[in-house]
Amino acid sequence: MKEDCVQASGPERAADSTREIEVFPGVMERRYFLGSSVTSLAAVIALGSGSRLVAQEQLAAAIAAGTVKLAWDDFLKEAVPVAQKLVADPTFSIDEYLYRIGSLATRLTEIPDTQLFPYTAIDKRVFFGPSFRGTPFFIIQWRMEPGAVLPPHNHPNASVCTLGYEGEARLRNFEIVGEAPEYDVKKAFHVRETHNEMMTRGRINTLSSSRDNIHFFQVGKEGARGIDISTLHGKMAQFSFLDIAEKPMDPEKHIFEAAWNERGRKPMTSTNRS
Repeated sequence: MKEDCVQASGPERAADSTREIEVFPGVMERRYFLGSSVTSLAAVIALGSGSRLVAQEQLAAAIAAGTVKLAWDDFLKEAVPVAQKLVADPTFSIDEYLYRIGSLATRLTEIPDTQLFPYTAIDKRVFFGPSFRGTPFFIIQWRMEPGAVLPPHNHPNASVCTLGYEGEARLRNFEIVGEAPEYDVKKAFHVRETHNEMMTRGRINTLSSSRDNIHFFQVGKEGARGIDISTLHGKMAQFSFLDIAEKPMDPEKHIFEAAWNERGRKPMTSTNRS
């Protein structure tokens, strides 16, 4: 399998690289990377005089101890088996799953320069593209130009771990209070704001189908880039944007009035999951 990536321009070009990598046994991908390219496995092998197996064992131990930064493919080689094992566990905990994967993501030193496409139906300054399609999770990379807004939207039957990579983005999470009407019913309901934070490089934000499930991005003057590591927990379902009142109806409890936004409702596909 080959993956040809569109190369970005800019002053960071000198620090970037293109290379062909065996992501999984027999699966080769040619990738262009952003940022400092530090391949942990190569570094360990270069330092050691033992076999490849010993070097891989040393790398695994260092990663487990949290002392090694991860290149993109090292991250996938570590995160995918961890995620598969956790999902298969009869005592599966979605929070453990999200934070285990998120803790590995915070060590990323690079992300692929994935071809991104503008979300013209909502804001042409917002771009999305798939950087990894796998099981149990897939990864959508996003870039938002200065001043861009991705309105509040929910994630039915899904969990998401968002990682900031470049710039700053204001990220707010909400939960539905009580019951919400069906998407086609124009009736107000209530949501509670649960998080309001600035996403910068290396910071993560998580949501599940039962908590913080609605999120909202607003970008400042410098723009932002990051990834969403998303997992479906059930059948793929339609999602909707929301209109949320600017001011809370209950400031103490951070409760706002909201309604489904019919114009922004989209079927969930591989290019608009976020």
